[in-house]
Amino acid sequence: MKAQPVAAVKIRPAGMQDIDKMCEFVEELLVKWDARATRRDARRVYEHVMKSPDLGVILVAETLASSSDQKPGLCGFAYASYEWRSEFGGETMELVEMFVEQPARSAGVGRSLLNALIVCGRERDIHRFSCQVHPGNSAIERALESCGLDPERRTVWSLNL
Repeated sequence: MKAQPVAAVKIRPAGMQDIDKMCEFVEELLVKWDARATRRDARRVYEHVMKSPDLGVILVAETLASSSDQKPGLCGFAYASYEWRSEFGGETMELVEMFVEQPARSAGVGRSLLNALIVCGRERDIHRFSCQVHPGNSAIERALESCGLDPERRTVWSLNL
């Protein structure tokens, strides 16, 4: 199998100036997930998290001007929330959303975002990093595995309120 080129990206904390593009990205996820939420709901969440950093972290991937065919600008983002869990002895981090736009996929952008979140977690003394994956999303599974995560055997139960 031929190695994919790694995109020249800068990973940085998201700012309010990034929200419009992140909401554009998340629309694709919401449709794919058949979610009840809207772009407006996502905006409210992102603004709230950015104003209250103890709730979580949002990072963006920005393509650099000198990289391949991709034009400069945001090409992806990742949002992780924080939660205190006695089961894991303290604060944990869960990947909630991650999106990489089509032209930047298979170039290491998702892996770069995940690794940056893991670094944030270590700096914050997080005890566990996790995420839930929709069935059939092999791209995120490969990225998670490449970052050292292992699948757990749990069943998620939920009730939409």
